[in-house]
Amino acid sequence: MTTTAATPSFLRDLFAGDINESLLFPYPVTLDVRDPEEARTVHRLVDAVNGMVASGLIDPRRFDEQEGIDEEVIRAFAAEGLLALTIPTAYGGLGLSASAYARVFGAVASIDASLGVLIGVHCGLGSKALVIAGNESQKARYLPALARGETLAAYALTEPETGSDAQHIVTRAERHPDGTGWVLNGRKHWIGNGQRAGVVATFAQTPLERNGETVRRPTAFIVRPDMPGFRVDGTIRKLGIRGSTQAELVFEDLFVPDDHVLGEVGKGFRVAVNALNAGRLSLASGCTAACKKLLGEFTRYAEARTQFGGPLASFEITQRKMATMASETYAADAMVGALAAALDSTTVDASLEAACVKVFASELVWRSSDELVQLAGGRGFVKPWPYERYLRDARINRIFEGANEILRLFVGLNGIQGPAEELKELAGALKNPIQNWVLVSGYAADKVASAFGRRDRFQATLHASLRTHATYVERHVAELAKATQQAITTHRKEILQRQLVVERLADMAIELYARCATISRTQQLIEERGVDACAREIALTELFCLQSGRRFSAHRDELDGKTGEGIDDLRRRIAARVRDERGYASNDALMDVAVPPLPAWSLTRDAQQRAVEHLPD
Repeated sequence: MTTTAATPSFLRDLFAGDINESLLFPYPVTLDVRDPEEARTVHRLVDAVNGMVASGLIDPRRFDEQEGIDEEVIRAFAAEGLLALTIPTAYGGLGLSASAYARVFGAVASIDASLGVLIGVHCGLGSKALVIAGNESQKARYLPALARGETLAAYALTEPETGSDAQHIVTRAERHPDGTGWVLNGRKHWIGNGQRAGVVATFAQTPLERNGETVRRPTAFIVRPDMPGFRVDGTIRKLGIRGSTQAELVFEDLFVPDDHVLGEVGKGFRVAVNALNAGRLSLASGCTAACKKLLGEFTRYAEARTQFGGPLASFEITQRKMATMASETYAADAMVGALAAALDSTTVDASLEAACVKVFASELVWRSSDELVQLAGGRGFVKPWPYERYLRDARINRIFEGANEILRLFVGLNGIQGPAEELKELAGALKNPIQNWVLVSGYAADKVASAFGRRDRFQATLHASLRTHATYVERHVAELAKATQQAITTHRKEILQRQLVVERLADMAIELYARCATISRTQQLIEERGVDACAREIALTELFCLQSGRRFSAHRDELDGKTGEGIDDLRRRIAARVRDERGYASNDALMDVAVPPLPAWSLTRDAQQRAVEHLPD
């Protein structure tokens, strides 16, 4: 979905102090109620995957050891329709909604993260890019084969130099002299399915004329491995998700005809963003489903392992971890459900929410898997126990679909954009308040309306068990808006460079969105089941809201003028010293001794491999 600033966004409004609760309340009903037929399809697909596990066809341990997924598994997925999830029915696919796709993906990824990558790249990125931006001819040509699993799709955005920054990729495309297409040159790396895909959605900078000047903007293309100039430069070995394969792709004077431009020339960034929004939902769903299984494994081990006269589950520290994992998983689940419904809508901009949920869920699955390793002790660190694999597989999620640090900046900078424009316009109007009285008085009226509770309070009826938490949310929304305005007026244009400030604002917004989604879901469950049947969910909500509120307050306190600026300035000064000294330079507390330096390194894989092997260039 293409979004604009006028499209409503719950999260963006929070930065302005507005609780646009109609976008989150009432909480969406489950898919079983919303679309029973689609829900039956989801059950069929998940049952098919469960059957593959029972038969031994799906064996995560085997995939990890052999560093690959058997072709037989891919054929079985194709036969069951698991490679057709996001492809419209008109082209032989299942045409699942965002909610249904997220649920199937979550089930698959919780069984094996590598299978999740296979489906996510094929259905959620590669095929999805064609669904979003392809014309009728392109869809008719490629989507039916992708739906049948005759070939796989890949999504080639990431580059050695710029990562997944779609705006600043360095792969270039020039017009072919005969005017019939484009010539691509560049390198893509970490491309899932890249070595076996028959259809690759990729991106390159193309020249455009703007105001008499030539500028470069990203354009999306469809490329195939049989096009001259396309080369697979090997696959990579990895810390985790070893069953999946990531390849390096090289474009050397790769000719792409005009009918393989995906969308409009110069509008590739829009294609990338819309595909990634859907990808972030599925990734978050996979992380959340994995957290549920990790908590189950944590509990099983804690009950079985006896130490100091009792099971580990009887100790308060273990119980603290157990309760925290449960409450945060409940919050992540609520966020995934709300985001899926928003992405199913055609009237909501959920790009910021998608980034928030991805950050929250990916960091939660890492903490959960780490806590499981810690609980298991030595067994958590070694094979044949699966705990070390859970940890290895979980780590990539904080990098996939946009590194979490970048997504926090994305949330923060987009969130402050609206208030920044409002303050800028107001500042200009105040220079001539009589002439611009309508604007000035309107701004004042908005503030008065807010003060009287018309926009910064929940209008929905909430159960008494949730009202206190909602009141804190209302207070914190106002504090986020105040902190946002303070950041804008203090730093002005320099806000783009004040990443620590933007990061804190983003973290405050993420906590607020998580609490709002959690409260909304629990309220809906209370209305459905009655309060007595929701004692568990009410307790989970209470614990999460309490801990989330404390995290919010910590971020808010660090934005205080003296406190925040002081610690940030100290960090910058220390970092400058570390950079000058190329690392840690203080004397060793025990005794200084000579140690060999680390091997040379390079951003280029081949050069790095030669350095590791001590081979000459």
